[in-house]
Amino acid sequence: MKDNYRIKLDFNISNFIRIIDGTVNSAIKENKCVLSLDTRNLQQGDLFLAIKGNYSDGHIYIDQAFKEGASAAIISNIELFKRSDSPLIYVEDTYDALCKIAKYIRVRSKALRIAITGSVGKTTTKSYLANILSKYENTYSSPESFNNKWGVPISLAKINNKAKYALFEVGMNRVNEIEPLSELVIPDVSIITNIGEAHIGNLGSMKTIAIEKSNIMKGMSKDSTAILPHDSKYFNLIKDRFNKSEIKFITFGKSNKSDIEMLPIIKDKNNFILNFQVNGKSYKTISTKGNPSIFDNYMPVLAVANLLNLDLNDVLGRLEELDGPDGRWQEKNFEFNGGIVKLINDTYNASPDSMYKAIKSVSEYNNNLISRKIAIIGDMLELGVFKDKYHSKLIQLINSSNIDKVYFCGDILPSYFERIDKDKQVYSFKSVDDIQIKQHFDINRGDLIFLKGGNQIRLNKLVQDFINYLHL
Repeated sequence: MKDNYRIKLDFNISNFIRIIDGTVNSAIKENKCVLSLDTRNLQQGDLFLAIKGNYSDGHIYIDQAFKEGASAAIISNIELFKRSDSPLIYVEDTYDALCKIAKYIRVRSKALRIAITGSVGKTTTKSYLANILSKYENTYSSPESFNNKWGVPISLAKINNKAKYALFEVGMNRVNEIEPLSELVIPDVSIITNIGEAHIGNLGSMKTIAIEKSNIMKGMSKDSTAILPHDSKYFNLIKDRFNKSEIKFITFGKSNKSDIEMLPIIKDKNNFILNFQVNGKSYKTISTKGNPSIFDNYMPVLAVANLLNLDLNDVLGRLEELDGPDGRWQEKNFEFNGGIVKLINDTYNASPDSMYKAIKSVSEYNNNLISRKIAIIGDMLELGVFKDKYHSKLIQLINSSNIDKVYFCGDILPSYFERIDKDKQVYSFKSVDDIQIKQHFDINRGDLIFLKGGNQIRLNKLVQDFINYLHL
């Protein structure tokens, strides 16, 4: 979204300079306050904030910002500040300036802040919550995947004054990343969706991942509530770290010890029957969604809804009406040669846990209109020394599945391709750019085409190629 990197503030320039402890070199003509962190989306009169990221330094785009109509630039280069004739605001650290604005907005806001982390399901849970809570009250939700060092303060600074609920996604791929973000947001409610293998190559062990995820509670007060996955083998480790903090705990899972319990899922023809126990009360819904692992995201949503005294029957009904975010198990049917072709787009990312569950769901997918299952699988990334362990297990799951035809794409999986059963093998590619729909696929009516891989593999491009082809 082009406005994701623009922050519209409702105070004037003088207040803005005071909040960030800035120094100006000349008068700034524009009095409105709109921050832009990206010159590609900067509009006339915006203030350009030159942030230093992992791969780029915003200071090199200052001239471009003024060409695009910036009224001033906020910088941390003192030499540039002294010699430039352009209107500049100097601060010691531009990231710190962004955080000061975020903290100012947080303190002023009356919204209940909900922060979500976890190895899988952060964005889906946030999307479900945002859609449901917005039916009841004014709800703000951070832009999709704005969950890192830069994304969280941007999101916090964008809370609107009228919001009663504000949702944030908090991610990490290394140690010591979540705690400062929690202390920035200061969540009233935090959610850990699960503890999985995502980023294990960087963190080294599941225990380290669990500890890092649990740091979402570091910024919480004693009156706040943490919603935790009771089924995780690291549940006691997480809870014990904060037992003395006076944070309240709500648990969810498939164990009858959970506050929010999901009973065994019942398959009925093309539907799933879901039963939940919430503090001793029973709730039921019927779902036509094809991937039962999605229902794991229902439990933390129900936990929040119950905490807020919402009607849980109404919440479950609304959940069934919702699609997930882009690239998270999105099913789309196309009329083709007198039948249908079903495309399942699960290309946003691929941790081992989400990949294995997705393969199982495709294998068990049951629909009278489906006669053949085709899987296009991309590498699972950031696994480090564990990459062989998890990719080898993936091969075993595919070979034991009901998937008929398999394509691999990436730098890792092609070396495993010969280990796929011969009757399932089709093609293996190093890059998505090497794949041509007409040349490499013999699509027939009744085909289910499933795509999943690490985000950097760019299988989402192939999804669009399929959509264009099947629309012809």
